Amino acid sequence: MSIKEQVEFAKEELTQDEKLLAGLIKAERFYKKNKLALIALAVIVFAGGIGYAAMEYINNRKLEAANVALLKLDKNPDDSSAMKQLEENDPKLAALFMLKKASETGDIKRLESLSRSKDALVADLASYHLGVWQADAEKIKKYRMKSGALLKEFALFDEAYLLMKNGKESEARERLSLISENSPLSAVAEMLAHYGIADKKGGE
Repeated sequence: MSIKEQVEFAKEELTQDEKLLAGLIKAERFYKKNKLALIALAVIVFAGGIGYAAMEYINNRKLEAANVALLKLDKNPDDSSAMKQLEENDPKLAALFMLKKASETGDIKRLESLSRSKDALVADLASYHLGVWQADAEKIKKYRMKSGALLKEFALFDEAYLLMKNGKESEARERLSLISENSPLSAVAEMLAHYGIADKKGGE
């Protein structure tokens, strides 16, 4: 390498060093100027990480506690301490369990309460079961006329059955005709429309 080339190489190295030094100085100035903001950002990120981990831990513990409570209630539906535990750890699941129990036992007060639930699914199903347990054709009709009623075709069948039981056979058949051919109730609806129900005196 000639002397000229060596000088050029040295200049280039100095230029690179100067750039690096200038960059370090700028970084240092930026850090000093924004030191508090950078520390605050680091603290926020760290705290956020801890908060997320804590929430995950709490949610997992709640899920475990809710599952334990549900298993206890499955064995003994009247276990009040398990019910309380389920309500505390998973209110939605608790509401669904109460709905299941009330719809099986015909607990009218509980069904009335659940029909006013803020949970749309619980309120919908509770309204349906309330009408069925009260054997109220008008209440069942009101339910099925609601937009988005989940058990509309079941309600049609129940309403038809009650109408037929009260001697209103033409109205009952009209309700049954509204049940879709693809419905799982289709075959039973056809049977009810064709054969009706047993005479009260002979069938009860």
